[in-house]
Formats: sequence, C-alpha cells, structure tokens
Amino acid sequence: MFEKILEQIKKYDTITIFGHMNPDGDCYGAQIGLRDSLRLSFPEKTINAVGSGCPAFFSKLGQMDRVDDNTISKSLAILLDGNDLSRMEDQRIRKALAWIKIDHHVDSGTFTEGEFVVKTEANSTCELIADFIREADLKINGNVADALFLGIITDTGRFQYITNFPKAFKQAAWICEKGADPTSLNRILNITEEESLGFKGFVFSNYKKTESGVIYLIISKEQIAKYHLTASKAGSMVNLVSNIKGYPIWTFFSENEDGTNHVEFRSNGPAVQPIALKYGGGGHRLAAGATLPNSSPDLINQIIADLDQAILDFKKENK
Repeated sequence: MFEKILEQIKKYDTITIFGHMNPDGDCYGAQIGLRDSLRLSFPEKTINAVGSGCPAFFSKLGQMDRVDDNTISKSLAILLDGNDLSRMEDQRIRKALAWIKIDHHVDSGTFTEGEFVVKTEANSTCELIADFIREADLKINGNVADALFLGIITDTGRFQYITNFPKAFKQAAWICEKGADPTSLNRILNITEEESLGFKGFVFSNYKKTESGVIYLIISKEQIAKYHLTASKAGSMVNLVSNIKGYPIWTFFSENEDGTNHVEFRSNGPAVQPIALKYGGGGHRLAAGATLPNSSPDLINQIIADLDQAILDFKKENK
C-alpha cells in the first residue's frame, strides 16, 4: 500500500513533515512518530516536523523543529492528517520540491500534487503511520510508539469511536509491545488546568439548545481571554456537553483573536462531517471542525439550522 510513498522518501535527502491547522493528538503524534521513525531508519537524511504541535506533550515526546525557508525549498513535504495544502498549518509547504500525503479523512479531491495514501476506514492517521512502519520495516522505539499511541487514543476518543475493533486493539497491543506507555500518556491527557475550572462553569451555565436536538455554545474572544484559553483549547472542550439525552449533536463556536471562528462539531448519530465540509472544514463523520471567516450571527445561525436539518434527516432515515 505504501510502496510509492517509500520510493519518494528514499529519493530525497531532505524531508519536512507538515500537520494541519490547530493540531490535535493524532496530527502531532503522526508527525513525531513518523519523523523519529524515519530518523532512526535513514540517519543520513535531514528530517524535520514543523508546526505548533501539542505543547503539553513536548517534554515527553519531543518538540517541533524550527526550519528555515531554504531547507523547505529542498524538501520532500509530507502532509499528515489533512486534505490538502490549504489545510496545513505552515503554508511554507507550498515552497517544497514535491509532496506526498497520508490521511484518513474523506478526500476532497483537491490534492493532485503527488503520491498519497488515504484510507477513510482507518481510525486515525497514526494508525496509518503504524501500518507504514510495519509494511516498510522501518525502525521504531519507545518514543515513536508513544507518539503513535497518543494519536490513536485521542482520535478514537480513547477507543470509543472505532470502525474495526479487532484491528485497532491488535495494533494497540503491537505498539505497546514496542514500548508505548499508555499510563503516562493518559496522565498527561487527564491534567486539568485550574483556569479551565471556571470555564467549565461558564459552559454549563450558558449552553443553548434547539428543539431538533442541537446543543451549542457561542464563545466570544473576550470570554476566552477571561479564562486564559485559546479558541482552539476552548473548542477542544466541546465534549463537556456530550451525549445529553435527546440532543444528538453538540457544537462550540469559539472566536479567535483575529475575528475568525473555530468551530467543533460532535455527534452520536447524525453526520456532521458534510456540514464541516460545506463551511470549509473537514474531519470525521461524527467529529469534525471548521474555521469560519467571522463570527457573524447570521452565519452561526445558518450552521445551526444545517445541524437541525441533519438531525431531522437522520431521524427519517432511521425510522
């Protein structure tokens, strides 16, 4: 499956690995896991991973790399966990010599720049990186294993959202055999910042709901600043209002400092991915996101109306 990807990697002396905007555990884990595996396997090559990553895990898994423009201009660029060039956090990716992509989201059809492997049935991009490492017989150590395990547990909601349970658990066991330490990873994931306690109170006191079954919260940049959060961090807490009986979709609209709006969609039945795609985002069938150009009430209300319609359509299809 990865033959052409491996051919490209062998061809270039300089490789730079890119992740998507607002990187999550799967994006960061895939970048670090692939970078470190390739460094072990090809020590003569210059291999870097760029972007903001997940700072909470830097002390355990490693920081992202600082790379100058000249290095990128000599690079094979590897896109991980994103549809196309426009979704990458570091837009210097466009300066690379060539591109390849490994992803598990629905393909937008806009990536035409190079070789790619897209498997929507995969539970995470880290699952695909693990498959690649095994198929290509690349080297793996405990840090690589930890990075891959991080991506798998975060993108599956700690094994709640899985399409192929036997494969997922067999692969998790293999990664643990290679040195992953789930206990220490979960310890970091479970840490709660004191500032977030007040935000949780704000969430529970201010969320709204529609008659069709959407739970939503609109969070201004002033409110985000009050709780010392970022829009991305606030959005990542959307599951505070998850799985409330009678409300199959829940979503947060979090305003960025520049006026754009970070949206997180979650569902326990109706598909939210098509709605994210409609507004320039992407993701999974039941967990997706988008960045809106502004926080216009009309735009937000239109999205909520689309979510209401998704619930009605789902109910009709499942009578």
